[in-house]
Amino acid sequence: MKVITILDIAIAKGAQKDDAGRLGGGEFERLGLPMISGCQRCGATVGPWGACPSRTGFIQCCDCITDDLAFATVADFDAFEKSNESDD
Repeated sequence: MKVITILDIAIAKGAQKDDAGRLGGGEFERLGLPMISGCQRCGATVGPWGACPSRTGFIQCCDCITDDLAFATVADFDAFEKSNESDD
């Protein structure tokens, strides 16, 4: 199964590249997404290209995440986020 990463979410939410074509930390902060995080399972430090949001609410690296905890699309992630907002 293909899983989405924090980078996929940032791009889908309109992250803007700078003049040199890079996505800086400010864009991730603006979107409320982590630029650097750690895997919930193995503890590895991961950047947005290797950080997968999970249904536990924590980040897992692409090596550790399992199909039952991963999101296949940004729309699936957004729906999960919305359902958790209503629980608050």
